[in-house]
Amino acid sequence: MSSVIVAPAGKNAERLRRELNARRVGIGLAVAAFGLASIATRPTFGLVILVIAVGGCIEFANLARRMGAPVCLPLAAAGCVAYPILAYAGFLGRDESLLTAALVGGAFVVLLGAVRERYLERVALTVLCVLYVGKLLSYFILLRTGPHGAVVTLWLVIVVALTDTAGMLVGVWAGRRLLAPLISPSKSWEGAAGALAAATLGGWIVWRLCGIPGPAWAPAGLSAVVSMAAILGDLAESAVKRNAQVKDAGAVLASHGGVLDRFDSYIFAGAIGYAVLSASGIL
Repeated sequence: MSSVIVAPAGKNAERLRRELNARRVGIGLAVAAFGLASIATRPTFGLVILVIAVGGCIEFANLARRMGAPVCLPLAAAGCVAYPILAYAGFLGRDESLLTAALVGGAFVVLLGAVRERYLERVALTVLCVLYVGKLLSYFILLRTGPHGAVVTLWLVIVVALTDTAGMLVGVWAGRRLLAPLISPSKSWEGAAGALAAATLGGWIVWRLCGIPGPAWAPAGLSAVVSMAAILGDLAESAVKRNAQVKDAGAVLASHGGVLDRFDSYIFAGAIGYAVLSASGIL
């Protein structure tokens, strides 16, 4: 936390130009536009979440394999698909305990043949894969299908997008003190502060423009909470990649890395956003 990086302004400008190359910006804008457009209807948004869940599951399995404890991919993929589908159908509250029990029991049984090959680690990572990717993403489905679904989901997505974008821009240009030097060599306290400020202000504006009901403190307060969750989600995925000794979780999005690299912030933010919106009586 006390490590300090001091980079000349010229090097910051050079790094900023490198980060904002045309290909990277183009892919980022295309993904953002597609994601925002999908919020318009429940089926399209549900389908996008399913695609992210499957892609994230495969990448998590690849990371686990690099760590020497491969997950049971068929079981993990089935679980990652089941959570969003049950959420969309409105059955998650009723059937989640059964699904979780089946997941845990299934992992222990299916991986019995791996008793001498890091059995317990493989069981644990299989369950974690489903809970991290499938369960946490299912909260986006609950948001979209709940009260004020479209506008609340739009607000949350924009808050996370502002967090990611402002964090990268401020971090590249003005980053000095590393936020988590043992996890990420590029994330800084300055970038995190810029991300939090931009997301809080932007979230407040979007909340007001969309007319989302709630207490007076909610637009800024909840935007700040969601932004902090996004920052933590990014750090958590960086820690997983560091454990697996890779730079990116995948390469499906070219210069943006993989699915987990692009949506790690959203995974935490969706769950925390749903929790604080529910606790505030907005959902």
